[in-house]
Amino acid sequence: MSDPKYFSGKTVIVTGGASGIGLGLCEVLEGRGAIVYAADTNAQRLDEIADGPGNIRPLALDVSKEDNFLKAIEHVVREHGKLDILVNNAGIALAGDFSETPVSDIEKIVAVNFWSVIHGTRMAYAQMIEQGYGHIVNVSSSGGAMPVPKQAMYSAIKHGVLGFSHSLREEAVHHGVKVSTVLPGMVQSDLWENAVNIKSYDMKRSMESTGLKPITQREAGEAIADGIAANHRSIIFPRINGIILALYRFFPNLMTRLVVTPLAAPEKT
Repeated sequence: MSDPKYFSGKTVIVTGGASGIGLGLCEVLEGRGAIVYAADTNAQRLDEIADGPGNIRPLALDVSKEDNFLKAIEHVVREHGKLDILVNNAGIALAGDFSETPVSDIEKIVAVNFWSVIHGTRMAYAQMIEQGYGHIVNVSSSGGAMPVPKQAMYSAIKHGVLGFSHSLREEAVHHGVKVSTVLPGMVQSDLWENAVNIKSYDMKRSMESTGLKPITQREAGEAIADGIAANHRSIIFPRINGIILALYRFFPNLMTRLVVTPLAAPEKT
């Protein structure tokens, strides 16, 4: 575990912070002394956070809109004079046959999963350059480092987030700004239940069929917090996910046959 005092007094915005990995991370960071803003569009869950026992601060934010991000960051800086960490975590899932996927669904996932990262990073990066310090954390996926059939757009965007973040890390260091990328594996959240499924495809059933046991959102939050404190280039969890990605890197053809190809098979009805 990292230094428990590392986050003390640090200001943090976590997008998609009202549920899933985002909420798990907010709870961990708040427990480690950070001033945490859970940014989300889900008003009901933000109200529950506001009325909850902790000190996580709800922040209404539509990540697909650049002006929303600007206002959110300006609010935090106005309140505390700085922004230490931005975690671009918000995202949705789109699953099914690409040939049958409507353009409207493609445009939505690009706006929420990719443009949100660009908008948030641009706004936070400008503030952090002015400060001379800060940490931008962009959430990709294991699907951002290897192919995921039936999730072609989701995987493509997560590949983009990974490449963007790793490249920016090398630029940002010269401004005193850190950049890390998160590549989660299987985590308990409502992402699968809320996925946009094309026709009869069932993302939740497909993911559960892998046989991999999901970790809790709290465990995911702990892993991300430790990775941020250590300034890891890539924050990969759980352990089995790290093993799979490492094997895919060195044995792509073998791992494709064993892990990827089965996911492309038509679903049994």
